[in-house]
Amino acid sequence: MSVTIDTELALLVDTGTAWTKAGVIGRVRGRWRLVAHAAQPTAWGEEELLRRLVEQLAATADTRLTGRFHELLARATRVECRTAVRPARLVVVAVSRELSGSAARRAAEAAGWHVVEMVTFDDGRTLAERVALLQSTVVDAWLLAGGFDEGRSPRALEAAALVAAARRPGGAPVVWAGSSHLAGEVTALFEDGAATAVGNPRPDARRDEPSELRAHLQALLRRTVAPEDEERLTQVALPRAIGALAAATGFRVLAVDVGASSALRVLAETDGTTHSRVHARGGLAGAALLPGAPGRVSRIEVDAGEEPAVADLLHNLRARPASVPQTAEELAATQAAARLLLASLVEDGAIGQLDLVVGCGRTIAAAPHPGQAMRMLLDGVRPVGVTQLAVDAGALLGPLGSLTEAEISEGLTLLADDLLVPLGTSVVSRGGDPGRVAMRVTVHRAGWPGHGPVEVRTGQVLVVPLPRGHEAELTIELSAGVSLGAARRSPRITATATGGTVGLVLDARGAPIALPRRADDRRAVVASWSDALMREAPPGSERVA
Repeated sequence: MSVTIDTELALLVDTGTAWTKAGVIGRVRGRWRLVAHAAQPTAWGEEELLRRLVEQLAATADTRLTGRFHELLARATRVECRTAVRPARLVVVAVSRELSGSAARRAAEAAGWHVVEMVTFDDGRTLAERVALLQSTVVDAWLLAGGFDEGRSPRALEAAALVAAARRPGGAPVVWAGSSHLAGEVTALFEDGAATAVGNPRPDARRDEPSELRAHLQALLRRTVAPEDEERLTQVALPRAIGALAAATGFRVLAVDVGASSALRVLAETDGTTHSRVHARGGLAGAALLPGAPGRVSRIEVDAGEEPAVADLLHNLRARPASVPQTAEELAATQAAARLLLASLVEDGAIGQLDLVVGCGRTIAAAPHPGQAMRMLLDGVRPVGVTQLAVDAGALLGPLGSLTEAEISEGLTLLADDLLVPLGTSVVSRGGDPGRVAMRVTVHRAGWPGHGPVEVRTGQVLVVPLPRGHEAELTIELSAGVSLGAARRSPRITATATGGTVGLVLDARGAPIALPRRADDRRAVVASWSDALMREAPPGSERVA
């Protein structure tokens, strides 16, 4: 008599604008584990994705299930998140490009909007050209800005009248983010309910207060791009998963996701509350738009090649963000660009002390070597203090975040072994004199002889092997003028470090990282940093740069 063997599977899918990642969750010896994973360009379609997953399952699963994997995946529970199919388009109309215009644009892009046009009274266009441009532009929302709160700006009212003349009645919603004195007059220019007044992101010449505008634009964006399926949007789902992770661990968590076209930053507090920002031009496609990007990439990465070659690569990524690096030089340049994008992602808001940094997105989480992922996170985020670092290699966090709150918590518990790949722990210091000892670190591991004290000089990176699943107690002695971010109450600081695929990284390069001016010195120093993070070392020894 034949016996039919069955199994229960779940399929977690993260669909991006350029890449789709999928993981199969199944029972292994009574526990839920990640049993297959695949990533491919989104344009290849789901049939090819399922074929690759079936190939992996056929090679590792119970042979009695052979020939049934397509059927099992077809009826598997499917949990999915996705990036919006198209970007939400917005036009900024403001009095001046540098003041009201730049503040409004930054808030819009930080909320995830794609600014298709920016019209200001100092843009050199005639009135007829401005009206014609606005009438011909297809948008999902209009953003008007201008004037300070303490005054009444006639030019700001003219900007609103310009949009009223160009916009069709019943068209896209209008957001007024200018002088509060003009709110009533501006909203009266449009039909009832068409215009909404929010806080001025530039209330005076010296202050930026974009939070109210950014929050309003985030809510408007979600209603615009996915009104019926909001929780499946990556920009909604990932923050929910990170918030649940922070609440479950009691950690202060920063997650960064550098995608093909946009980037997402999520900061979660220990109680699970989150603060997220979507940067519409923060993905790899936007690297070419960073000021002086080719020269900066060549400067911070010795293996990236000459500046003209880097410029070609960045423009290719802008045109085809799903491109895969074909050479070591292209890989180095792409990862250096990711470090610049991460730095721009975190520079517009105070991050503070962190317990855990999580890298998401293929560029970081699928880096060929864990040392490369560690370097992107360390150099881009610069988490001063003692911080754990990990990557979402299976792209599981986004899909989990699309579930209900109870299901998210259950998923985090069930998939604890596969959810994140720990890279290790970093100790990043700030300050100190070049070449002098910045910190002395003693590593204590239960059942092992003490290691150290290890001296780390300013400008140096040192890696102490600490495997995944291991913990160590650290005693850190800082030199005068050196800090780990928080105020010191004692000359000695104690902390706990957890291991990972890279280990314990002692980083005394400061924040921001200072590079030598001479090109030859800079190449030697940058190469030594990369070598320290990438080179294998026997247990009990350290890698120094």
